[in-house]
Amino acid sequence: MNTLGRYLLREVGAYLLGGLAVVVLLLLGGVLFEVLAPLLARGADPLSIGQYLAHRVPEALVRGLPIAYLFALLLALSRMAEDSELKVILASGIPREAVLLVLVGFGALLAFLGFAAGESWVPSQLQKANEVLRRAILAKPRALLQPGTFFRDAYGRTIYVGKATDQGFSEVRVLSRGEVLLAEAGSFEPGRLVLSRGLRVTFDGSRPRTVTEFARGVLPLEDLAVSPPSKPSDLSLAELRKRITEYRKYGRPYYAEATAYWRKWAEPAASIAFALFAVALAFWMLGGSRSLGMVGVVTLTFFYYATWSVFRIMGEQGVLAPWLAAWGPDLLYAGVAGLLLLGGKR
Repeated sequence: MNTLGRYLLREVGAYLLGGLAVVVLLLLGGVLFEVLAPLLARGADPLSIGQYLAHRVPEALVRGLPIAYLFALLLALSRMAEDSELKVILASGIPREAVLLVLVGFGALLAFLGFAAGESWVPSQLQKANEVLRRAILAKPRALLQPGTFFRDAYGRTIYVGKATDQGFSEVRVLSRGEVLLAEAGSFEPGRLVLSRGLRVTFDGSRPRTVTEFARGVLPLEDLAVSPPSKPSDLSLAELRKRITEYRKYGRPYYAEATAYWRKWAEPAASIAFALFAVALAFWMLGGSRSLGMVGVVTLTFFYYATWSVFRIMGEQGVLAPWLAAWGPDLLYAGVAGLLLLGGKR
């Protein structure tokens, strides 16, 4: 790599690390405020909460990397424009395409790393985070079991908890193929779930076949796991493809899963679109001695997050085609970059 490339990466890299730290803290802060703070207030173990947050860091890093790169690019190139460094580069006979090549190439590297981590490192850490919650649930049911909570054990049974108290929980439903258990109360014991005062209902197709009362029932929970990820974005590409195929087969809506599938590719690739946009904007501003400033940097960075959220919701609701909902923000920034580059030539 030549001197120009090393200088550009050094300037952008310094802002990238700082921006990434801020974005990760904001994302984790959102998880802490919306999900974990109520659990702490209900008596959950702070150490378990800390471990859970630690396992969520990789997800925040992958999600925050493109946003941090956009912030770093805008800040670094804006400073270079204000200090006339970009004009010096052009006056030295170095075309703007040389700057574009370095930063787009680095964006492509970040996109590859983000995609690879999102398919390997992140899922494994999310599984560990769920395991932390599993242990915390077994230790303090009231702290983590909230009304309407679902679980799934290794045998494929879905466990529903209606209410949680200091002594245990009530309104328990255990759902499996061809069978439903309805229990008035339940409690955790080491390695098992104990149900009290309930009914066992078996089905022949959709019709009840037998109804049996029981005073006490025991379910082994050695392999208890938190139910499947509530968000399609937590699933891997293979899992999303499988779910989309299954939903199509049975005529169920799959917009959320399809949108999450395409976003697996589009979110890391945003780093490339951001490099195009930031370089084009920096050289376009040279024509009129314009300055972006910190406010402009923050606004353009937030604008991506806003469009990303709006497009995601529209895709999940079926308003936009899933691929367009996923790639829309990237295409928007890349399209504006093309217009700015054309304007710069004129």
